[in-house]
Amino acid sequence: MFRASKLLTYFVLALGLTLGGAVGCGGDDDEGDMGPGPVTGRDPAEPNPTYAVPADRIDPSTARDFSNAQFMALGAARSGPDGNGVAPSTTAARYVSAVNGSDSNDGTAGNAWRTLQHAADTAAPGTRVLVDSSADYTGGLRVSRSGSEGAWIVFVGENTSNPPRLVGGMDEDAVVDIDASYVAFVGFEIADHVRGGNSTDEIGIQVEPRNGDISHVWILNNIVRNIGPPDVGGASCVYNAHGIIAQSDGYRIANLIIDGNELHHLYVGNSECLVVNGLVEEFRVTNNYIHEVNNIALDIIGYEKNAKETTSQGLVADNVILDASNYWPYCGRGNCTYPEGDESSDGIYVDGGADLIIEYNVVGRTDHGIELQSENGELIRNTDVRYNVVFNSNYRQITVGQVENSTAYDNEEVNRAELADSEFEACR
Repeated sequence: MFRASKLLTYFVLALGLTLGGAVGCGGDDDEGDMGPGPVTGRDPAEPNPTYAVPADRIDPSTARDFSNAQFMALGAARSGPDGNGVAPSTTAARYVSAVNGSDSNDGTAGNAWRTLQHAADTAAPGTRVLVDSSADYTGGLRVSRSGSEGAWIVFVGENTSNPPRLVGGMDEDAVVDIDASYVAFVGFEIADHVRGGNSTDEIGIQVEPRNGDISHVWILNNIVRNIGPPDVGGASCVYNAHGIIAQSDGYRIANLIIDGNELHHLYVGNSECLVVNGLVEEFRVTNNYIHEVNNIALDIIGYEKNAKETTSQGLVADNVILDASNYWPYCGRGNCTYPEGDESSDGIYVDGGADLIIEYNVVGRTDHGIELQSENGELIRNTDVRYNVVFNSNYRQITVGQVENSTAYDNEEVNRAELADSEFEACR
């Protein structure tokens, strides 16, 4: 997952959206209404009825004049526990309370369970698990029990103004690990997963099938912050971390949605903050806000885990990415997994993949803005990069490398002194 070089491009696929007009997000509808659906063969200019375009979608020609405060506000408005993502509807409710519950209870109102893990091991398809914020939930969460079509299992924070906080255990790579279908994880804070040394992985949320294909996994409206090793200030180091990662080798992930999450203050070393890697098809990465991180913010990777398998049929849209740089944190060593002064962090990086659309994103103050470059021996195919705003990149705004039938067009590239980060500029 190390990114040694940078380049970028775009084509035409299947998850096309309307070029203007907002579509309301709607209410708590039945399953599938937010899913990307089959996309192969769609004209990219054709409206995609499966995606509710945010009402505050940027007009790139106008957004080039935004202030930094406006870009930050745009990201904040779309993400976190009150973000745009809408969970599937369910027929039953069960409750979890870290302080007032007991796993010997039945989980009904007034008789909450105590632990998230017990809920994950017990909840039946069609259940919404409502989690309170009475105390931190520690030790991690492993979800291997699936819902079914029309009967999802949904984990959701009860209070959007005070989301439940999950902290991983020292013996676990990931705070939340999902290997199941028809599961939604909505409105939590994943924080402070810092393990004992720099040789272990630290992951906020992981989606990975280990025993067969999985489908319909939605990660919505979460906050993921302060993930990384305990010591990042040395002259050199080797470590990997992720905020959110969906990865598959041999088994398939389909109908994956990562929407409305805020990821910040992530120390990911040689790795990336929000990642889709391997045999992942029909996916959507939308409305996420990623900021103040020390390597690649959003990465779509193909052919790395398996030379025959790649990410495909994906939409990356309406994300806001600010301050993703090997130089971060400012006035310090920066990312010690890279040579000092290296400029290798991308805002959006496509490293292999096919049938992708990357549009209406904001990318600012990264080392490379948007890049298409395959490091794993295959071309990037059938990919469109369009209608994005990219500003004040340290190296290049947009780079197109090894591609086939792919184009970049109608993007706004901006360099304005008032969009610079004064703290960072004082440290260069």
